[in-house]
Amino acid sequence: MAFSDHDIYRIFLSTRPQIQRFLQQRIRCQDTAADLIQDIFLRLSLLKPPPATEVEVRAWLFTVASNLSLDHLRTQKRRCELLDQYLGDASEIDDSAAPERVAQAQDQLQQIQAALADLPDQCAEILYLSRIEGLSHVQIAKQLKISTSWVEKQLAKALLHCRLAVDDEGA
Repeated sequence: MAFSDHDIYRIFLSTRPQIQRFLQQRIRCQDTAADLIQDIFLRLSLLKPPPATEVEVRAWLFTVASNLSLDHLRTQKRRCELLDQYLGDASEIDDSAAPERVAQAQDQLQQIQAALADLPDQCAEILYLSRIEGLSHVQIAKQLKISTSWVEKQLAKALLHCRLAVDDEGA
């Protein structure tokens, strides 16, 4: 017996609280968990053919939740590594550095400023709110009325753009 869209939606709604708890335990952020649940529902609605039994639907939901949470955690880890690497490079420069190091640091600063000028306005604003104002992803999302996942994607895009600008010029 094939499930109708209504049946699948009913199963999703009945399983949603369990999926929410599962995601929150893994990623420790209620807002991101809510975003991931929306992604899961979207994927379920596009799934053709749908699972054949209620057990298969529930198993599919938790499998997708697990995969999305792992993807999210990997992305967060990579972003932190990139930021740590970037901040580590910047902290190596001191006032007593050789003139060539000071010149190199000034060049990098100009490259970053140029890269920031190339960013779309919202992307640059997200970077500013995160790194200068110190707002969390959730706070930025609420302030700009966008999803937390969009904040994370735009922030990653901005950081990568700046990193590539410095790396391209230095090569």
